[in-house]
Amino acid sequence: MPKLKYIRQNVFLILSILTIGFPFVGYKVLGGIVISRLYHDSWIADVLALLFIVWGVIDFLLNAVSLHAVSCRGNLHYPVCLLSVVSKKHPVLSKWRDSGEALDIMLSFMIVAVVVGQNLFVFMDGAQIKLWNVCTVVNVLGAGIARLGASILIAG
Repeated sequence: MPKLKYIRQNVFLILSILTIGFPFVGYKVLGGIVISRLYHDSWIADVLALLFIVWGVIDFLLNAVSLHAVSCRGNLHYPVCLLSVVSKKHPVLSKWRDSGEALDIMLSFMIVAVVVGQNLFVFMDGAQIKLWNVCTVVNVLGAGIARLGASILIAG
């Protein structure tokens, strides 16, 4: 059960998970769907699409566990994405703080850039486009919240 004490202490981290982590899950899964429909006769595309979807599902689970840990136990030490877990084990990436999260952000925005830039929404059905739009609106609001949170935390 979430505890108000932990939620108050970690409100910006919780908002970050909700407005960055979960929307990025949506981009990865929807990106996989787009790949599978764009190149529907290619086994390579099918494998790539499956990898995107599995990546998104793993990130969903990691975000859900992290959200639970933060809001119910005040534990801040759970990874929120697969690349965070991988980077901690990598000989070079492990030297840089948050390198996995940074790569995840870059790759997630690359998915957004390709889908928007190539106008690939025609490979999504109506519900998927609505989900994409919700992810985008929540993510944009999250960027503002994150910036505000950083400003408040620096001042405090």
